[in-house]
Amino acid sequence: MRRSPHAPRVWLNPVAVWELLDRLGISQNELAHRCGFSPGHLSMLMNGKRSPSPRARRRLMEVLGVDDFEVLFIREPPAAAGDSEGRAIVPNASGHCLEC
Repeated sequence: MRRSPHAPRVWLNPVAVWELLDRLGISQNELAHRCGFSPGHLSMLMNGKRSPSPRARRRLMEVLGVDDFEVLFIREPPAAAGDSEGRAIVPNASGHCLEC
């Protein structure tokens, strides 16, 4: 299923995830295992190379015990989802956008 061009893209907030992992005392690999992701897939989510699907977002929230969507995810306005050449523009750990 394709994302609507008007829907904001959602990115995982890696700073929030690292804080929660520290608090829970688990590794990134353990989080991937508990969510049912491969470690490589979670790494791509953490590094802003992939945007998490709705299923992945629900699973991350459940496993990390987060009720507030805004704690774990950054919504990107639709106009910033890519540049004129179609390259993705994703936020880094500080929330600023970088080109991929």
